[in-house]
Amino acid sequence: MAHNKDIYLISDLHLNANHAEMADLFKKFLDSITSTQNQLFILGDFFDYWIGDNHRDDFYHKITNWLKEASDQGLEIFFMYGNRDFLIGRKFVKQSGVTLIKDPYYIDISKQKILFSHGDLFCTDDKSYQIYRKWIAYNPILRFIFRRLPLFIREYTARNVRKASYVKNRKNPNVDVTTKGIEKYRKDCDIIIHGHTHKMAVHIADNYTRYVLGDWFKDGNYIKISKNGEIMQVRTLN
Repeated sequence: MAHNKDIYLISDLHLNANHAEMADLFKKFLDSITSTQNQLFILGDFFDYWIGDNHRDDFYHKITNWLKEASDQGLEIFFMYGNRDFLIGRKFVKQSGVTLIKDPYYIDISKQKILFSHGDLFCTDDKSYQIYRKWIAYNPILRFIFRRLPLFIREYTARNVRKASYVKNRKNPNVDVTTKGIEKYRKDCDIIIHGHTHKMAVHIADNYTRYVLGDWFKDGNYIKISKNGEIMQVRTLN
């Protein structure tokens, strides 16, 4: 991958039909960066949920088309799924024009080693979630089976997972990444950029700097890495 382009990173938009204004904000942002000189990295939970590529919904079809239009105009889009949209498959990739990337993702820019991640793999103190992540959400066999279940079962399961996640987050609002989780994947990276926690911030450690992307529930936000490696965190799009 050539690194003579500006890179934009976003995470945790949780796009869904009940919040059309958030989708409109994303479209505005997407239009503003669509260029052959830019790259967009989506670091997980782009959709509030994704129950399979055969889920026919006008809202999701619209978003997919927006991505494809931007891709056709020369914007390189890299997509990392999160804990809400881990059932993204090859059909969506083809229809949207995005390139699917693994979590974590390592990249060198202007002599800086940088790690991109959704961020949930860093939350090692959340033992129950890490079990769910390893054995259910990111288990290729179970994902294969789940994609082939009847649509109503997938919808029912997705609703209950979202409800359980909401209740858990209300009870444990301080769940965050851990030093142990970071060091497991850092591999001497100078910069770490992730989402998941919705706690937009910049953390400066002895050997690295960690940038956290926020969600888009109130205002859109993104991180830009310029061609020369300068990092800028933009806190609002409104």
